[in-house]
Amino acid sequence: MKVTFVLADTHRTYVAVVHENEHVPYRRRTVTIELTPEQVAQLAPRRVGVSQGADVYEETLTCWLENEPKAEGKP
Repeated sequence: MKVTFVLADTHRTYVAVVHENEHVPYRRRTVTIELTPEQVAQLAPRRVGVSQGADVYEETLTCWLENEPKAEGKP
């Protein structure tokens, strides 16, 4: 299983709108990361019930990245 991120350069568009009154589409890049079996297991939706004879699973509503705080003296 892989996780894919689409990252956008919104600053370039902001600068073009503010300084040139022109909308420039976002530049985007895609990053795909192969997950380990342990990571796949952690992300697997859990079965939460049954509806009309079919299993029902949790749904992913939100996902975000968090930066770990830097230790003092380390870059």
